[in-house]
Amino acid sequence: MSRNPKEMKFPQDSGRLQKEVLEEVAASPELLTFGRLEKVLKRRFRIKRDTLKKAVGELIAEGELVYSYKHGCSFLEKSFDKPVRISKRIVIVPYRMSFPGEPGDVVIKIQPGISFGRGDHPTTMLGLRCIEYAFKDAAFLENCEVDSTALDIGTGSGILAIASVLFGAAGATGIDIDSCARKEAADNAEINGVGNRIEISGMPVEKIKERFSIITANLRCPTLMSLYPLMLKLTGKGSVLVFSGIKIPEAIGLRLLYTKNYFMMIREEHEKEWSASVFRRI
Repeated sequence: MSRNPKEMKFPQDSGRLQKEVLEEVAASPELLTFGRLEKVLKRRFRIKRDTLKKAVGELIAEGELVYSYKHGCSFLEKSFDKPVRISKRIVIVPYRMSFPGEPGDVVIKIQPGISFGRGDHPTTMLGLRCIEYAFKDAAFLENCEVDSTALDIGTGSGILAIASVLFGAAGATGIDIDSCARKEAADNAEINGVGNRIEISGMPVEKIKERFSIITANLRCPTLMSLYPLMLKLTGKGSVLVFSGIKIPEAIGLRLLYTKNYFMMIREEHEKEWSASVFRRI
């Protein structure tokens, strides 16, 4: 079988090229320059530079992509200058924009931050979708022995803690060692009208004593595995864990560890090379 890149035909495939560009930008674990994007796509398609430039320019004009400038380089990022629906119920909206939404929508406003993005990375979107599943489809609170509280470990922008409260948790604690992240998370909680229900703290997770009905963490897999003993201490029967930031090949190891005795997996989602898992304490 030939391994040569497939040739896209234009203009009839221009929509497909735009879709490929958007998916690559959203899924990349690192920021992409135009040159890096070109190299990635040319591994799979025969694309002329001018054709790719035109597609990127159209996506920028349509408000789908923006250029950001960091460390003297320009990078392509997904634009959140308009509402973006990332699941059945969750819509991420620019923090200064008014958006009524549809009945049942959970609208989250996130301001662009220095420390973390705006909720557009696949690991964040997977975490949000799993939170939605836990609250709405699994309805875990109905059978949880712990009061309706959430803990978000490595809270970053605070988006997962905010989502947990907007979906029904009475309150949440978001912890992060980065002081800039804590400031951004607190600001985002205020923007979403839940500042009085979310505590942002620099406390190490090892020092937390109370138990939670839902714990969220968008962290790399080795860290999630190292948290296992603490998860036993911080949860009760019926509590739920939402873990994101996992590369797909790592997911089986995480699943085997957590389902060995005290948890059962109730959901697993994938996007590109990333995975997210939902566990329930039994």
